[in-house]
Formats: sequence, structure tokens, C-alpha cells
Amino acid sequence: MQGMRHLKTYGLFESKTGLTKSQENFLNRYTKGTWTYNPSTGLVDVKGGFDCSGGGTIKTFNGVKFGKISGNFWCSRNKLTTLEGGPQEVGGHFDCDSNQLTILEGAPQKVGGSFDCSDNELISLEGGPQEVGWNFNCSYNQLTSLEGAPQKVGRRFVCDAFRLGGGEWNLKGWLKVLKEGSPEAQKLIHTILSADELNKEIAKDPAGMIMKLKELWSDESFKETRDKLVWPKGYEEEADLVGDLDDVGF
Repeated sequence: MQGMRHLKTYGLFESKTGLTKSQENFLNRYTKGTWTYNPSTGLVDVKGGFDCSGGGTIKTFNGVKFGKISGNFWCSRNKLTTLEGGPQEVGGHFDCDSNQLTILEGAPQKVGGSFDCSDNELISLEGGPQEVGWNFNCSYNQLTSLEGAPQKVGRRFVCDAFRLGGGEWNLKGWLKVLKEGSPEAQKLIHTILSADELNKEIAKDPAGMIMKLKELWSDESFKETRDKLVWPKGYEEEADLVGDLDDVGF
């Protein structure tokens, strides 16, 4: 009879919180503030921060699915192979460096502060955040592509092949890498600086794009992309002319 009462009480506990005791203990241990479970979404929101970093033992978030974190979310220096259940949005910094991640699936899509996924085993940035308010650091990985890279970075973008400073994570900065970067940097930037993306900009402002591309026009690293560009009538000849003039120092 006592065992039945215990099971009934446990059942009420489960129904009320939607979390197991183990998950609740996990949250209580690492939350720096207060957490709230939303039964309609199954997500846990945190007012404050969450810090499970540095232990070197955590492999998952214990089945917890996070929603919004108002402060920082730290899970670095562990044994994470996935960010499944990670927060959807972080108001402060998100740090998952020094784990065993091969993909960023589960990472927040919007980070108010900096995003650090350095020292992992990433080959691309797919699944990563699309908007980062401060710095984005993906150095010490095995990147062969920048696919999935953020659309917006407020300050610095850092990877093994190159760095872009504040306000340079845009078309102008990418073209700078394509012109001045190492072969490795050029190869990486080509994965986001595609002809399709450039054609969108050309359609908006063909004359302006001629000037932006003039220094690269005859560069061998740009030839394959250049051949796929689509210009309004008359503009391709103008681009060729401007590119030739730039080559002779005008």
C-alpha cells in the first residue's frame, strides 16, 4: 500500500512539472537564476543564466529542451556530441567550445552577445545561429565550408583561415577575404560568396557591384564565380572595362 501511494505521488509530480526528478535536479544544479517549465511547449525558459561548463563529463542536456535564456548559456569543456535541446534564443553569450561537436544543430538561432563554438570537430556551421550581436568564434575546428554561417555578426568573425573585424561581416568583408586571403581562406569564403548571392546584389545595384568587384575582376580565384554572374544588358561590358582599368592602375 505504501508503495502504491508513492507511485501515485510520483505520478502527480510528473504530471505537474512535465520533468523527471533527474531533469529537475540537472536544472537546479546549473541554473544561475530561475527556470520555468512551459507545459504547452515542453520548453524550459531561464531568467538568468545556465552554466554546466568545465566538468568534462556532460554528454547531453539530460533530455531537457530549453527555450529562451535571458542571460548567458555556458556548456563548454564537456563531452557534448550534440546540442539537441539547446536554447532557441540567448540574450547574453553562448559558449559550447571544447566539446566533441560535429554539427551545430540545436544551437540558438539568435544570440545577443557572443557565440563561441571553437575547439570542436565541426566541418560546417550548419544549424548555427543566424544573428549574433557580438563576436562569432569558430576557430580550432575542421571547417571545409561556411554554409550555415550567421547572416549578421555585430563585431568580429574568427575562424582558422581568417578574421574579420567589427562591421566587416558583410559583402565588402567577404570580397576582401577573396582578394587578400590565403588559398584556404578563399576556398572557405567561396562557400558563402556564391554567384547566386552576388547575382542578387547585381540585380539591386549593378553599377555599385561593378565598383565593388573591380579589384577582383581579373583574379584567378574569382574566375569561376565571375563566369556565372548575370548582368543587365550593357553592364557586363562595363564590368570588363572597369576591371581592365583597375589592372593598369586606374
